[in-house]
Amino acid sequence: MPKSSPQPSFSLHKLRELQIRLDRDKDLGKFWNFYMDRFADHPEFLDFGGPVDDPFLKEIIPLLSQKLFNKEPHDILLIKIPEYDFIHGSFWVEKQIGGVIYFEKKFKGVAAIEDCNLSGNVKYSRFTGYPVDNN
Repeated sequence: MPKSSPQPSFSLHKLRELQIRLDRDKDLGKFWNFYMDRFADHPEFLDFGGPVDDPFLKEIIPLLSQKLFNKEPHDILLIKIPEYDFIHGSFWVEKQIGGVIYFEKKFKGVAAIEDCNLSGNVKYSRFTGYPVDNN
């Protein structure tokens, strides 16, 4: 009997639902929990896609961390799942971790950053980015 590879404990097809929820959900905390529960909390999720250097996200993450905390982010790591035009990643603001998700075709994403005052609160920001033609 041929060996089958183990099935992940999540489904990448749920990314389509996440994309719909990005437009629909008003409560970003619930939206982020959906993402964490269905994807980020599963270690094998990191096996899909690969590192990417996305100029827009590398520009928006510092803008958001400056706006929310007046601090610069560091150690930005972005991973792209090309089949879904989806980028997710992490970064740090001082000693607090932040996360970001971005749907390239919709030009929409959400960032979540733990509050730097160690309160346990999380600040969320929904963002939209459109490519600019520099020619």
